Amino acid sequence: MLSLFIANTPAPAEEPIDRDPGVITLAAALIRAVRRQHDAAFRRRCDQATTTTAI
Repeated sequence: MLSLFIANTPAPAEEPIDRDPGVITLAAALIRAVRRQHDAAFRRRCDQATTTTAI
């Protein structure tokens, strides 16, 4: 039964080497990091503005 199954299964597909999505993942991670730092800096400026203008 096993030999029948193995005989009917196709060979593994050949994939091109340049199919690595690592560059896209790296770019997305960098964009997220920049946005998070930008949001954190904006939050700090808002906090500073509220503490310096508080009466």
